[in-house]
Amino acid sequence: MRNRLRWSAVWLLGILGFISGCSANKGGKPTSQVPDLSGIWLGKGIQSLSPSDPMGHKRPGTEGDIPYTPWSIARMKAQRPATGPDQDFAKTTDPALRYADPDGYPRASIHPMRFKIVQTPDSIYQLWEYNKSWRQIALNRPHSEVPDISWFGESVGKWEGDTLVVDSIGFKDSTWLDPIGHPHTEDLHMIERIRRVDPETLVFNFTFDDPKAYAKPWNGELTFKLKTDGIMTETIYTISDELSFRQRFLNEKPTIPIRPSP
Repeated sequence: MRNRLRWSAVWLLGILGFISGCSANKGGKPTSQVPDLSGIWLGKGIQSLSPSDPMGHKRPGTEGDIPYTPWSIARMKAQRPATGPDQDFAKTTDPALRYADPDGYPRASIHPMRFKIVQTPDSIYQLWEYNKSWRQIALNRPHSEVPDISWFGESVGKWEGDTLVVDSIGFKDSTWLDPIGHPHTEDLHMIERIRRVDPETLVFNFTFDDPKAYAKPWNGELTFKLKTDGIMTETIYTISDELSFRQRFLNEKPTIPIRPSP
């Protein structure tokens, strides 16, 4: 009798285990795990998305790896960046400096300041400490029928193996892609391939497709290193800060009231 009861218990546990396994793994398909991109990340303070000239030493049109159209090369030559061979900080037309406009994307990630990635099943968020900006990447859903034009665009993403592929449109055309001044139009279509190549390194590969600005799609890349101290600071830059700086160091009289210095 004892043996019969023992074998009955074993048989029952086996059946329960089988049912549990089927419930947790319907259809016999293995459960897929997506990579974890979360953490605090820091990149290098480059000046240009040109792969051959990241520090922006070359004049526009001489890099060799950016297929300018006449519109974009004329636009760049008319600008006055605060960096590069034709820099003019005092008279810069850089909207992020001159007007304290938001950097937009991907320029927000080019600052030598940190950002944090927060990952959920439905969205991935980038949170920048500079000006406390943020960006949402909605997962596994299409773009809006008529996306709003915005500083950071509208981004949707999906996983392809160990790579997050992000499709972004709807960018405000007043932003620069990088500090050297690469322009774009509101028709910019940007594809990113984001991959954690090792536990300490995150790589963003960009493809920029904007027919008015560039004769064909071109690529850029940014690399970030993991920071494990958990520190995110607040760095806010306002138009009062810009005008105060110009008043103090460039002897420019503010054209609008500014916040008095403490």
